[in-house]
Amino acid sequence: MFQLDPWGKAAECERAIELVADPDRRDVLNSLRSVWIALGKKQSFFDGPGREGQLYIIAQIHTELMSVCRYAMH
Repeated sequence: MFQLDPWGKAAECERAIELVADPDRRDVLNSLRSVWIALGKKQSFFDGPGREGQLYIIAQIHTELMSVCRYAMH
């Protein structure tokens, strides 16, 4: 089963927000952070049928944004 820590992902976004200079990229990271926080608060979301695929897609988006943002850091 696909495992992830939404609070850890939110913290990763927070660290990136502090380092990224571009305000538009910070806005995107803030939005992604909000998604992870919402998912963390609603743990029941992880238990529903078909959720693993949705979480995997969100995690993929997160990974891609983090790799792009590494180039935009101060």
